[in-house]
Amino acid sequence: MFSYFKNKKANKRRSECIEDVKTFIQVHFVRERAGERYKYNTLTLKTDPEREACDEWYEQHDNPSRFGDIVKLYMSDKSIGIDSITSQYKLAGTILSDDDIAKGDAVAICLGLRLNFAETKRLLKSAGHALTNSYEADLIVRYCIENQIYDFEDVEFYLSSLYETCLKDLI
Repeated sequence: MFSYFKNKKANKRRSECIEDVKTFIQVHFVRERAGERYKYNTLTLKTDPEREACDEWYEQHDNPSRFGDIVKLYMSDKSIGIDSITSQYKLAGTILSDDDIAKGDAVAICLGLRLNFAETKRLLKSAGHALTNSYEADLIVRYCIENQIYDFEDVEFYLSSLYETCLKDLI
């Protein structure tokens, strides 16, 4: 009985947030443009405190480059066990031993570690993935990360409501 009320409150909160997610997508969505004409249409901030802190973290940890090694360092620093991430985000227990990790699984690990956007970008890059502004599902994930929405059910709700996909299906 109590879970009914908990889910009802969560669903109401999620539904109210949908408009915010839609606005975020509208503001950040960029269609892929090829050609010389559009090569300067990107804006890079000269200083970004999150990115600088991320760079510093990597330097303090001897600049690891393998996805699994980086995840293990984050888990150690944040006192998070792999079991809590794999159970909450429905991942295989052997996920860190995979050399070729799927994008959805890599994003789920970033969410489970509660990484900020700069840390997420850097960790995804080590696995050969990225969140782009030209794929709406990526923007939904980015919205969740930038707004510290790390709950699996919340992220899945936004992805399924707005883009009819789930975390596992991210490409």
